Amino acid sequence: YDLVVLAVGVQPNSDAGALFPEGSLSLDEYRYVAEPDEDTHPGQTRIPGVYVAGAASGVKDIADSILHAGSTVAQVAAYLEQEQVAS
Repeated sequence: YDLVVLAVGVQPNSDAGALFPEGSLSLDEYRYVAEPDEDTHPGQTRIPGVYVAGAASGVKDIADSILHAGSTVAQVAAYLEQEQVAS
């Protein structure tokens, strides 16, 4: 063999749901943190002001994790700006 690749399976953190009151944090069918509208609002969860980034929302490689984190930061900045204007 010219190349042998050993890879470990990736599983979601089972403690993520325990950080919030029972049932408030939505999980997808694979038990990752769910994003209700991943295409237009990446990183946003069903809980206002709570966002998810990177591999917590699903299996991603490094490049996709960085891209997702950047998109989530934009969502957080927009949320904070909206909260500042509202108060």
